[in-house]
Amino acid sequence: MQMETTLAFVIEGDAHSLTVISGLLRDLGINYKRNMTGANVLEQLRAMQPHPDFILLNTDLPYGDGITLGQLILRDRQLSAIPIIIIGQQAVDDMIEPVQRVGFAAYLAKPLPKRLFGEIIRRVLAGEEVWQYAV
Repeated sequence: MQMETTLAFVIEGDAHSLTVISGLLRDLGINYKRNMTGANVLEQLRAMQPHPDFILLNTDLPYGDGITLGQLILRDRQLSAIPIIIIGQQAVDDMIEPVQRVGFAAYLAKPLPKRLFGEIIRRVLAGEEVWQYAV
C-alpha cells in the first residue's frame, strides 16, 4: 500500500509524543494535520478536504477525554467511516474491551514501537482491527 497519498489526523496533547508520532508518520511518507488540545476537533475534521484516511487519538487531552471525543467522531455522519487508532498510557489488556465496545480500529499503548508502526497503520487502513500490539 502506497502511503504517500495517505492523510492522517493526529490529536495528541503531549509535545514529546507529538514529535515522535510526527517523525514516524514522516518516515512512512504519510501527510498529517494535528490538533494538540482536543478543542474544535469535529469542526476541524469536517472542514478537511479530503477527510483523513485515519485518526490517531490520545486518550488524555488538555480539553477532554479522547475516548469521549472518539465516540463523537464515530457518531458524526460525515466522519464515522474514518478509522480511529486510540493511543494511551494504559496497558493494552486494560483497554481492549472498552475501545472495542466503542468501535475504534485499534488501541496502542505508549511507547510507540518504530518498527511495527507502519505495519499497524497498513493493517488498520486495510480494514483490520489491531489489538495485540503494545505501542
